[in-house]
Amino acid sequence: MQVGFELYQKQTLKLSLTPELQQSIKILQYSTHELIDFLNRQVYENPVLEISFEDPLASLSESSIRISKINFLKRSSKSKSFNGDNDYNPINNYSINTETLESHLLEQLSLLSSLKAIERKVLKFLIGNLNEYGFLELDANWTASHFSVSVEEIEKMIQVLQSLDPIGVGAKDLTDCLLIQLREHENCNELAYKIVGRHLTDIAEKRYRKIAALYKVTIQEVQEAADFIRTLNPRPISHFSNDLTHYIIPDVYVEKEKEGFLITVNDSCTPKLSISPIYKDHIALNPVNPAKDYIKGHINDAQLLLKGLEQRQMTLYKVAAAILDEQQEFFMKGITGLKPMTLKDISEKLQVHESTISRATSNKYIQTPHGLFKLRNFFTRGVNRVNSQVTESTTTIKEKIKVLIAAEDKIKPFSDQKLCQIFENEGMKISRRTIAKYREDLGIPGSSKRRRF
Repeated sequence: MQVGFELYQKQTLKLSLTPELQQSIKILQYSTHELIDFLNRQVYENPVLEISFEDPLASLSESSIRISKINFLKRSSKSKSFNGDNDYNPINNYSINTETLESHLLEQLSLLSSLKAIERKVLKFLIGNLNEYGFLELDANWTASHFSVSVEEIEKMIQVLQSLDPIGVGAKDLTDCLLIQLREHENCNELAYKIVGRHLTDIAEKRYRKIAALYKVTIQEVQEAADFIRTLNPRPISHFSNDLTHYIIPDVYVEKEKEGFLITVNDSCTPKLSISPIYKDHIALNPVNPAKDYIKGHINDAQLLLKGLEQRQMTLYKVAAAILDEQQEFFMKGITGLKPMTLKDISEKLQVHESTISRATSNKYIQTPHGLFKLRNFFTRGVNRVNSQVTESTTTIKEKIKVLIAAEDKIKPFSDQKLCQIFENEGMKISRRTIAKYREDLGIPGSSKRRRF
């Protein structure tokens, strides 16, 4: 066998993604929030791009202008204040009034005038190290070494923290949290204090006889102590939150009209991009300018970006129209009219690849006459009816389960087997295991836990 180098030609076929196609794919799969961030980065990196939030019809093609005009004209009256101010934004009328646990504790700390500077500093440090349940897991010895003070001083500051509102904050764990609340309670139950300190697991598993025998009390006294413990708050900071409300921006609107439905791609929240005429004029007036190639390259990039945005809008419109055509029963009746549909159904209808439909529907929402839904919610599997080609979507079946359980006798609730029989009487053969899975997906407990005594 001869070993060595040789030169030869070979023909192969392969798919090559151009930069333009790669960018279009990336833009298509972005949600509205992600698209806004992406466009802001592009404006920062490309000097020839201009950004505007004022004109909703800027930088759109003729076909896109028609769609956007409908959206703009139908909603423009809702975007004005009573004095006709065009810059009116209704979101500005909502005040953010969310108090965090840290701000609540620091406000109380500011009222403790007797504290020394180092004590105040330690308390702020302790507050900043509370976990999500309001518990303090810091080691007192390490904290004392960190601030060059005694362990007794740190323990004293922890007690000050535990005296603040809400009662129970700064505890080491759940047991310590409940014990702090019991100590602060005006009618502290001595038996309840012992049970919390040593027998929380026994109380949870209702081992009342064991506790009664251990402390030589009646079962009724143990029951009363357990009832008293249940009045305590295991999560005293649950009403505090560090998260602000997040608003979902629909990517597509579907509105019912007399003659049918109106589909509108929402681009009112995204900034409008255009190419600065200054750079175009600069190239035209200075053809031998050494910066010509640099500017021309950025103009080409900007044109590709604008084209990608236009393609995204038109693709979303076509996908929404195809979904509307396939799911007319849903848009007319609601969720009970939803039928099985796959990505392949829409891709064949539009004659595009399934991956395009997947990207177009990923992390996007549609506002319908029946509420706000993810576009992906329209793609569901189905269950065939017995001796029939008609199929029911899994979403519709889950909705029927919710309705059946809501109307059941709470003393004798439906078992999973009974639900199977009900669906079988309607011509759908569904296994008991599938019913149990659907029920768990809906967050509905089993029949034994739904029973009311």
